Amino acid sequence: MVKKGIAVVMIEYEGHGRSDGTLGLITDWDKLIDDTSEFFEQTARRRFPNRSTFLMGESMGGAVAYCTYKRNPKLFRGVVFVCPMCKIGDDLLPPQWVIDLSRKLAGPKGTASVLGYLPIAPSQGVDIGLSVRPLKQAMLTAFPLDYVRKPRLATARELLDVTIHISQDLQNFDAPFLVQHGSMDRITDPKLSQCLYEESKSRDKTLRLYEGMFHSLLCGEFDENIDVVFQDSIEWVLERAKTKKQ
Repeated sequence: MVKKGIAVVMIEYEGHGRSDGTLGLITDWDKLIDDTSEFFEQTARRRFPNRSTFLMGESMGGAVAYCTYKRNPKLFRGVVFVCPMCKIGDDLLPPQWVIDLSRKLAGPKGTASVLGYLPIAPSQGVDIGLSVRPLKQAMLTAFPLDYVRKPRLATARELLDVTIHISQDLQNFDAPFLVQHGSMDRITDPKLSQCLYEESKSRDKTLRLYEGMFHSLLCGEFDENIDVVFQDSIEWVLERAKTKKQ
């Protein structure tokens, strides 16, 4: 993207990467969006005034991009979603009594009980074999700050709540957007990206389904596949950066 003239600015959320906080722990989704919104707004206005600004999010980052756009839609020209976690299929949810019990054990929103810190959420967790091609797995698992366990219970509470909110809000989402998804993704269901595309009221929306590709489109695929994904997103961004914002 940088080689094509696009300035790339990224953030590591609290509890992720080199940021402060327990690795993989989110206790308040709204505060996470406060951080991302303030960071990108300040960066856009101070470093890139009068430039077209877009959001891009992969997996959970797709939900972050969705919510961040909703905070300040006038700032951003559009959103690129990569295998986004914007909706959870009913067939992927545990029984309601398990969800209710998990909420109680995790503690109130904004906090994490002792159990809320633990990676014991009733989900399949992160299976790198379902996300990344075998030849890229050694590289990614060697990264010391990677989180490849089950979600922490408090984090699962927040992710479930935000996906329920987004699911109920899709018909109100009017941003220009590109959604990219691998057909063989078993972490986030490509059918739910189809729902995002169909239910959104946006008049400028594009869906790209990549046959045979997995979840980690930006770094876990074959190099030639990664090139295709990036080329599609670059072309989409540059085309809209040239037009006047309505």
